[in-house]
Amino acid sequence: MLTFTIIVAVIALVLSLAFDFVNGFHDTANACATVIYSKALPPKIAILMSGIGNFLGAVCVGTAVAMVITKIIPLDHLSLTVVVSVLCGALFWNLLTWYYGLPVSSSHCLIGSLFGAGVAAAGLFGVYWHELIVVLVAMFLSPLFGFVVGYFLTLIAKSFANQPPPLMQDLARSDIDLFMQRKQRLMSRLQILSSFAVSFAHGSNDGQKTMGIITLILATQFAHLGYTTKSVPLIVIVISALVMGLGTMIGGWRVIRTIGEKISSGGIDYAHGFGAEFSTAIIIYVASLIGAPISTTHTLTSAVTGGALVSHGYGQINRATIKTILLAWLLTLPVAAVLAGTCYYIIIMIQWIHHVIVFM
Repeated sequence: MLTFTIIVAVIALVLSLAFDFVNGFHDTANACATVIYSKALPPKIAILMSGIGNFLGAVCVGTAVAMVITKIIPLDHLSLTVVVSVLCGALFWNLLTWYYGLPVSSSHCLIGSLFGAGVAAAGLFGVYWHELIVVLVAMFLSPLFGFVVGYFLTLIAKSFANQPPPLMQDLARSDIDLFMQRKQRLMSRLQILSSFAVSFAHGSNDGQKTMGIITLILATQFAHLGYTTKSVPLIVIVISALVMGLGTMIGGWRVIRTIGEKISSGGIDYAHGFGAEFSTAIIIYVASLIGAPISTTHTLTSAVTGGALVSHGYGQINRATIKTILLAWLLTLPVAAVLAGTCYYIIIMIQWIHHVIVFM
């Protein structure tokens, strides 16, 4: 029995890192799509920079988000079966939506799965409702903030990049053109900086979610070695950050194309990319500091949409794509919950069969 438990614990740890890796390449588009499609950076350089930013964000920012993840399911009802169910449900939906190029939140996959597995294990007592509701409210508000802040930051950036100062109106046309070219170069550099900021913020928030899951596994299965849910071990922080960074460098091109090409029929320029990225980076970084596990994907996609209204107007927004994305967003929490709950009952059945075979 001890050997079987250890095997399941190792499987749970491997699944945690697999989720971390998939989170990396699924969410690569968060930072890379706009900077690639504005041509501020070549794709390979953009993806490499994103991987480095994700690693640094996960290592350098605290573990407030990870601590919230450890509190959603009461420890009394937490088991390896629950953890494995959570990870299986989240991984399946994450991979399925990546295959179809839908920018769905890995965070929503994880939170939905935590809810589904917790309820399957202990009914309504299987989750801390206060913690869950706070997380859900933060997840609901973040896309709204992303849309509004993305709209206004893009508006400001567009005004800066495209309008010469009134005092220059009397200069020669060639001088005005040269000045405007320099402003565009500056804006391209600002967009590169904002792209790195999104990667850093994404790592600071999403990287902690896997840290929280691994901390739960260690605290419940290896408590005799000194592991608790009161802090995240340094080795867990480093490994989680490294795996997410590597996943990011693989590059999630399916989702990148959706954000870069399908949200709006108009292109993404430096000002649009900067407005969307910088607004996302600010919102996610603040959320990481206060311990709110929100969705970088939803925030960035909403910010890109808000910026597209400024850049191209409502008529250029691809409403069919937006409807598909919104439908996927709405389905993620309940579908992930059902998948995790189903996985829980399947694993319970496998364990029962194992016990029957052992005692025959």
